Amino acid sequence: MKYVAIIAIVILVVRVDYWLTLFDKAGDKLTPSQVEVDTSNITTTERELVGMNQDLSLKQTPKETFLALLEDFSTSPSTDIREKAMSIFKANPTIFGQKLDPVLEANVFRWRDLLNNNDPEAINFILDLMTILQGENLFMMKRFFSLWMEINMEHFIAAYSRTKDTNCTIATLIGDTIPEEEKINEYYDREAALKEFLAKEKIEPQQKALAANCVLVLGIEIAKTAPPLTPETPSAEDPNNQNTQPVQPVPEPMPQPAGVSP
Repeated sequence: MKYVAIIAIVILVVRVDYWLTLFDKAGDKLTPSQVEVDTSNITTTERELVGMNQDLSLKQTPKETFLALLEDFSTSPSTDIREKAMSIFKANPTIFGQKLDPVLEANVFRWRDLLNNNDPEAINFILDLMTILQGENLFMMKRFFSLWMEINMEHFIAAYSRTKDTNCTIATLIGDTIPEEEKINEYYDREAALKEFLAKEKIEPQQKALAANCVLVLGIEIAKTAPPLTPETPSAEDPNNQNTQPVQPVPEPMPQPAGVSP
């Protein structure tokens, strides 16, 4: 009995390939056959993949792209950003018209810190914009430029001398909105800063001429804006008052006849 079992095991081991073949055939019958597709007649089209940032920029209008560059410039002023923005503006000169654009104004006035730092790219960008903006938007740029007179008069004169406004009409513009009665104080401060600048020993002729014209413009505006000086009217009780009119005596009442009540 023992030998019979051994012989049976040997037969099974020898015929294992037979049993495996049977299992493979059974598996083929159960597995659905795959259909081969002829791809020789299928044409493929190549499509360029567009990045997320590039795709978003393609959906922006030239104006939106320009304003986004202005916002980037306020934190990272560079020649590259300035040139990209100006190339968009020059290719689309009608994105800003005569009427003031409040979004443009808000983005420009974010550059105040760049004026404090006397950033050279900010100077170039402002001057570039002033050559192409029109109407109220150009006036807005001049108001922003005038802020520099309060920040640093010397830097203002050096930068503004590169413009065509040799008569310094900007001298009376106020960048920030302030009450009318406070403007006269701003004019006096500017006039004092300009005179201090002109008192320097060495000044470039072009800058000196511009500063002198600024003083003249401010002087005219101060003369128109400053309240007139009125002499105080001396009181009648002032012993030094020479213009006092003589006091007319008050007539005494007439005496009443005796026995007659008034």
